[in-house]
Amino acid sequence: MLGNRTDVEEALEGRLATDPRRINVAISPDTVRALERLIECEDVTLTEALRRLVGYGDFVYRAMRDRGEQLFLTGPDGPREVVLL
Repeated sequence: MLGNRTDVEEALEGRLATDPRRINVAISPDTVRALERLIECEDVTLTEALRRLVGYGDFVYRAMRDRGEQLFLTGPDGPREVVLL
């Protein structure tokens, strides 16, 4: 407690919420392969590969679930809809 300095406490709480956090999780072999593929192709660390893949997933999840948007991929054969959720 910092007395009546709620502004300092709020700033500290906000800073701490954005600090890196160490977690231990069990992941499937498919997830390991996805991480290894990104590490190899992009020459990044495991931490960076995980950060990117989680970020991509969160982007797609929020677009589809929160905003009701659809995801389309376009390739040599033209666009095709991908339904993930």
